[in-house]
Amino acid sequence: AVTDDAPLYSSLFHSLPPPKPISHSTISQLFFDSLALSAWKTTGFSTWSLRVNPSSGNLHPTEAYLIAPPIQSISDSPFVAHYAPKEHSLELRATIPSGFFPNFFPDNSFLVGISSIFWREAWKYGERAFRYCNHDVGHAIGAIAMAAATLGWDVKLLDGFGYKDLEKLMGLQFFPDFKIPSRPIKGKFPEIEFEHPDCLILVFPNGSNPFDVNYKELSSVVNEFTNLEWKGRSNSLSKEHICWDIIYRTAEAVKKPLTIQKGEFLVDQFKSSGICSENSYKGFTIREVVRKRRSAVDMDGVTVMDRQTFYQILLHCLPSGKGEKHRRQSTLPFRALSWDAEVHAAIFVHRVIGLPKGLYFLVRNEDHLEELKMATRSEFKWEKPEGCPDDLPLYELASSDCRELAKRLSCHQDIASDGCFSLGMVAHFEPTLSEKGAWMYPRLFWETGVLGQVLYLEAHAVGISATGIGCFFDDP
Repeated sequence: AVTDDAPLYSSLFHSLPPPKPISHSTISQLFFDSLALSAWKTTGFSTWSLRVNPSSGNLHPTEAYLIAPPIQSISDSPFVAHYAPKEHSLELRATIPSGFFPNFFPDNSFLVGISSIFWREAWKYGERAFRYCNHDVGHAIGAIAMAAATLGWDVKLLDGFGYKDLEKLMGLQFFPDFKIPSRPIKGKFPEIEFEHPDCLILVFPNGSNPFDVNYKELSSVVNEFTNLEWKGRSNSLSKEHICWDIIYRTAEAVKKPLTIQKGEFLVDQFKSSGICSENSYKGFTIREVVRKRRSAVDMDGVTVMDRQTFYQILLHCLPSGKGEKHRRQSTLPFRALSWDAEVHAAIFVHRVIGLPKGLYFLVRNEDHLEELKMATRSEFKWEKPEGCPDDLPLYELASSDCRELAKRLSCHQDIASDGCFSLGMVAHFEPTLSEKGAWMYPRLFWETGVLGQVLYLEAHAVGISATGIGCFFDDP
């Protein structure tokens, strides 16, 4: 059963409601509002489903697993279950040792694991599938964070785990290894349909006290999960394949090792997002926004947005609380991520009343401001636009009609030029990978995915629509 007492969408950015207990009903609601089917569409003889979480080409490579303590009407034992969106049901994969949750995690908490099947994107998009799959991981993280917040639950990536730990925890170690070819090869390669474990999310009551996560001991216990009685095998997707070698070489290169983190598990205090135009929102509940969100297929080239609404949308794209220097990710839904903000937004403003058309830049980590200035053209203005809130680090770089430029950058797609604004995301790339390791590469895509999810929801909440642009020229 799924209840219909969801709070208003805009209210969640100010404070979270009291936490609800873990139950059959609340677990159902979490998945219903994050990863479930949201509608069915029919055109001619074709019928297809849409989901709450967006996906490149509506291909949905993302899978989810619930790892939880005993829950009445679901399982009398701690368990691992796969979430089936079409049926909105859980498929039991294994029961796990009874001491797993009380020994390692706070009361009233559980885990959600995320994995990707590269082939679901690669059959259509080729080597771009790696990027698209990781964008979709970010969409899923953002969707889960918002759905959990509705229930008074907080979320955080358990990012100390390594690839092998996640593989064993979700029961994905049974997929056969294969030799990666030296170039793309067409043929029958069922082994490339494997599930790639991406991340693990801890879901716990908001306002919880700090607690320790002993990754070393956890990893040792999870290592024994290979001996559990795992149920079920994934079905085959295709009879013919193209093995895009660069996807699997990249996935190998960015596998994360176990990182032993010392000290308490850092849960930042919930911080409210900035406010400048609360009246911009249409009074939708969070469920109305997340379940009615759609990816627009075109823009009308006419609709305008007022400046205050534009600023309000961008305030909800920031990682830190109102009045703070932006760096640490402590606002909803970015607080799910375990690193400081590394992604910014270059914005083409086309039709925002009260703002000149042109190129703008949203700095989501203010420690990067001088570095960004040095990395961009010397003639850029870097000036705060008129009426911009003090705690919104938005800068006007150049005044110009950028519609044709935006369209050309996005593979000549009208959707980039016909909206109120469009944007590209810019990551703090080389310094971040040099400092932390190659495993940060997919995580930068996750952050862009969470940011994209916010933009999707904001657009619907103010009464318009948005879409993600996956096709663009890397070096135009």
